[in-house]
Amino acid sequence: MRVFLVLSLMIVEAFAYRYRYYRYSKWKPRDVPECMSPGLVAQFEDNPKLKEYIIERHKGLSNSARINFKKYNKYPAIENFLKSLGNEPSIGPSGQEIFAYDEVIGTTVENRKIYLVKIFKKDMHKRTRYSKRMRKPAILIDGTLKAREWISPAVVLYFINQLKNNPQQDPAIEKLVDMYDWYFIPVANPDGYVYTYTTDPCWRKNRRQTSSDPVCFGVDLNRNFGYDDKTWDPSVGGSTDPCNYNGYAGTGPFTEEETKAVMKVMNRKGVNFVAYFSFQSYSQIWAYPWGYKKEALPDAKDLRKAAQVGADAIFAKSKRIYRVNQSARIPEFGLIAGASDDYARGGANIKYSYTIALRDTGEKKFFLPASEITPNGEEMLEGVKAFANYIYKPRRKYYYYNKW
Repeated sequence: MRVFLVLSLMIVEAFAYRYRYYRYSKWKPRDVPECMSPGLVAQFEDNPKLKEYIIERHKGLSNSARINFKKYNKYPAIENFLKSLGNEPSIGPSGQEIFAYDEVIGTTVENRKIYLVKIFKKDMHKRTRYSKRMRKPAILIDGTLKAREWISPAVVLYFINQLKNNPQQDPAIEKLVDMYDWYFIPVANPDGYVYTYTTDPCWRKNRRQTSSDPVCFGVDLNRNFGYDDKTWDPSVGGSTDPCNYNGYAGTGPFTEEETKAVMKVMNRKGVNFVAYFSFQSYSQIWAYPWGYKKEALPDAKDLRKAAQVGADAIFAKSKRIYRVNQSARIPEFGLIAGASDDYARGGANIKYSYTIALRDTGEKKFFLPASEITPNGEEMLEGVKAFANYIYKPRRKYYYYNKW
């Protein structure tokens, strides 16, 4: 009888999960205006909640020069933290050392540095009689391709702190560093990010002047990736207008220092990237290529299944539902050319390539309060941890990951 009751409860929970997933897939955002034009202030009178959300988010912006993982941080504080990571190794629960180093991978038009961070263990690269050096699998995560999405760099910084410093001394987190080398670009768009907390909270692009018209600035970095005339195409979800507030794709792929920097990391020799995540917001979606066309990848089932493992782990942690689908088949996204995950897959040959749209589902959109940082980081770490464990192939040669 007891076994029957347990099985019944498991079946009920499974159906309840699927029901929630189906119900959410029909959900539509609440009526808080998007950041579609610079006339944001004019929208406050008709939509007072928007102003409240922006004010609430900015109250969570730290003015300290030291990093604060429970608040949003200004770029100088982020720089100081990233540069401090290599000062000395941390000690994991096993007693082994965990190392980190920072590297400048680019400089913006406003002379800000773009940083890459690597977290790793030195003793995990073992020589064998069959290969000169086994290339350990690696995972790349970036944030802030879109400047206004503050939750994106905050969650990337949360990941860096967990993997490098492991505050709870959790063996499961140290295991992630045993299995993989981890690479992070926390703020891929520092100029735009600074502009959002000094001038325009809705700003999305970088800050390069794009026209002789003095008011025309910025290229949408997530429309500026591509490896042919189909994967970079402003007519597919972008714009050729250099004064367009949101979607200007540039005059070609990789015209911007920020996208060049990310692209060069993806193609770095000697690094065996098996997965790439671009943390963005909002909608709670785990999306995989292609975004520029609805045709499915030949191994789309692999990507979907691995992502669903992560989404299920998130749900188990926080009861938050993350939808999993091909990017081009997600109504909120539509067809998009020039996105980083498409390039990672098709241009850099990284099999497991994803855009993850973080919290929320549309109530506060880009303006999450700082109180959302830790729970978002916790649930996403559970998701990525489950994903990373799922795709790991412990007794395969390094090139296994690239045969798909």
